[in-house]
Amino acid sequence: MARIRLAHWYRGHVPGDEIDVADDEVKALERDGRVAAVIAAPEPGKAPAEPVTEPYADSAEPRRGRKGGG
Repeated sequence: MARIRLAHWYRGHVPGDEIDVADDEVKALERDGRVAAVIAAPEPGKAPAEPVTEPYADSAEPRRGRKGGG
């Protein structure tokens, strides 16, 4: 489990929020540019903790782009 500070909206959390995420989720969030800072990295050698499941609320982020696609 790692603690991160968000750079963008994620699952209902606003930019600047500090949240705990699973180790593999940190890598994906960093790749997508959603992590402003890793506050507490996972400890090496520890078994990964089970992530807390939250309803997926990424739809709160405004969508931009074309409709359709024809």
